Amino acid sequence: MEEKEITVNVKKYNEKDGAFWKSYKLSVDKYTQMTEVLRRIKSEQDPSLAYRASCHMAVCGSCSMKINGVPSLACRTIALQATDEKNEINLESMDYYPGVRDLITDIDVFYDKMYKVMPRLVADNSVLSGENEQRMTPEDQTEVWKFEECIYCGLCVSACPSVKEDEKFLGPAAHAKGFRFVDDERDTKRQERLDILMDSAYRCTSCYMCYEVCPQDVQPVIAIKKTKNYLDEYKGNTAITVAARKHDDAIENLIASTGKIKESTLFLKSFGYGEAMRDAVDMLKAGKFKYAFEKDSKVKNMDEIKKLMGEKK
Repeated sequence: MEEKEITVNVKKYNEKDGAFWKSYKLSVDKYTQMTEVLRRIKSEQDPSLAYRASCHMAVCGSCSMKINGVPSLACRTIALQATDEKNEINLESMDYYPGVRDLITDIDVFYDKMYKVMPRLVADNSVLSGENEQRMTPEDQTEVWKFEECIYCGLCVSACPSVKEDEKFLGPAAHAKGFRFVDDERDTKRQERLDILMDSAYRCTSCYMCYEVCPQDVQPVIAIKKTKNYLDEYKGNTAITVAARKHDDAIENLIASTGKIKESTLFLKSFGYGEAMRDAVDMLKAGKFKYAFEKDSKVKNMDEIKKLMGEKK
């Protein structure tokens, strides 16, 4: 089978020398996975190369790393498909997690966030004792199961900008796992889970990076959005959830009264005058304050909008 020579640039790391790049050349065919590339480098060229790998079939999540800057599983990456125009591939350890050695990171923080959401079903005592049973319809089972397929690879957290900037944000994986039980009618701890998840859900910026890099198509950002649907059921009050309730009410009232959403008014009603004034100062410094006073044309079909909103003419 025809082979092609490629160059693999690995960002190595150890406590003594810090981070540094090292390059390796080898020939691969069109079926060679990056885990096989790493195995050959370690066995044939550099025994000191450190990386994780186990199943080689995207089940265990061990071989997480950045490939050409993108959080990826090495076992799901075909070497020749990942090379650039120079036939080179760049490998680095994942962002966010502390480095251990070369491509290996310490992912304890990932598991810490997972444990916070109580990632297990807490059934009613009558079910646990065998007195009753709880069943799910196939439709309900399908809905929650997609959030159960996380393989704990940590790629979504590595790609997430919010988790790096806000320590109170639990991260995409924890939210997906938490919502899986929030949305399960058999669980008895929904309110406790919402106490853990709701404030954090509004710290997500909906950038969809977790959606892009997840190898199992778990769609954590969708779980976060669906968690927000339980806001009315959530009994707690934090600064963020109070603003979220005001935000929802403001959107509904603006559409009902004007047929559209005016951003400046929405912000004012959601966060109040104090926060609005601070934002106004920033807008003034950036030369964008004038945009807050732009006039919009009136909506002509308000009667139709009010019908949709369930209001009388």
